[in-house]
Amino acid sequence: MFLVVLSGATIWGVTNVLQRHFFRDRDVSVELMVVATMLGASVSALVLQFVLFGVPKVSPLFWQFLVIDALFNVALIFWENKSLEQEDASIVAPILGITPIFVILTSWIMLRESPTFWGFVGITVTVFGLYILALKRSDIGNLKSFVRPWSRLMQSRGVRFALLFAVVASVALNFAKLTVINSSPAMRTFAVFFVVAITMLAWSIARGHWQKLDKSLFVPLFGVGLLIGLSSVLMDWGFVFGIVPYVAALKRFQIVVTSVLATLFLREGKSEREWVLRMTAAAIIVVGIFLIAF
Repeated sequence: MFLVVLSGATIWGVTNVLQRHFFRDRDVSVELMVVATMLGASVSALVLQFVLFGVPKVSPLFWQFLVIDALFNVALIFWENKSLEQEDASIVAPILGITPIFVILTSWIMLRESPTFWGFVGITVTVFGLYILALKRSDIGNLKSFVRPWSRLMQSRGVRFALLFAVVASVALNFAKLTVINSSPAMRTFAVFFVVAITMLAWSIARGHWQKLDKSLFVPLFGVGLLIGLSSVLMDWGFVFGIVPYVAALKRFQIVVTSVLATLFLREGKSEREWVLRMTAAAIIVVGIFLIAF
């Protein structure tokens, strides 16, 4: 389970940086980003369904969980893209990374799933390491750097979108598992992301935005979506073998990838001291993941 989910999280981190690049450097709209990437994700998931799982088989409960799951994801994907559009990835990522802490509570309430003592410690340690790694490091060495994302809560809409995402995602992840276990990881990704794409497209057309959008980047964005679909299938596979809090924590490994690539390719803050912090944070994350597997 661990290697599969971590592989999916790694690909997710790559797509985060690619999306941020298109938002920042190519001025892509949220509507185009969501429609193109979600269509790409649904296509790749459907291909993986037939390659890995064969003809789709779903239980009667699948449809009701799918509706709830899809509705959550329409909101979540929009909020995540809005947060990346309006704020640096290295500011948004720490807020998104606290989702597993909320999941511990929501998973116990909804599914009666709870981690072991060491699993709980591992989740907490992992989130702490990921939070440190993803911080904006222009003022590293100052205690203010650790609370900066939260201090910007009232000033930055991007940060507020990220916090809203973290809270709602902690509930949505439980419905994601229910959808997966009543179908398959690939079927869930295909169905949910296709609904998200069609919903966003209809909403954009109804508002008169779609007709005015520059769609010249649709194909490369569709390609990013193909990677998103693969990432989602790999991460959702973890629900078949593990409890939601563990999968949620392992998914946050994407913050490591996002933070490193954002620094290397997007130049979102870099200094000599950052690499020392990265090594420290990486060591904390490895300890946390080891404790989850313990």
